[in-house]
Amino acid sequence: MTEGEERWELLGRASTLTLITYGRRTGRPHRVQLWFVYREGVVYLMAHARAHGRGTDWYRNARAHPTVTVEVGGHRWIGRAEPLPEAMLLAVTQWFAEKYGLAAVRAWYEGTPRLPMQVTLDR
Repeated sequence: MTEGEERWELLGRASTLTLITYGRRTGRPHRVQLWFVYREGVVYLMAHARAHGRGTDWYRNARAHPTVTVEVGGHRWIGRAEPLPEAMLLAVTQWFAEKYGLAAVRAWYEGTPRLPMQVTLDR
């Protein structure tokens, strides 16, 4: 396996990533560690909708400034974030359950409205 292939393989094995978004008002970088699922060049994330329904800060920042950075194991990728339709929530939740286990996903996400997002990574 080449170093480039190994780098992409790492995304499939890692349990968390660091997402760097840029503040919607300040433009300053903000880092957050998140659970994720990686499939064929795309990272899938889920944000809590929060009481106001607009999502967590990282989600709102990514909507305002869709170019984001993903870091895993000392490697970085630039990508474009975009919200997914609500119809994708069930599939993304299932992918999270396959990766982290149903009990963990229920404990973390059940009973809270969620907003799915994808980040398409540059090759």
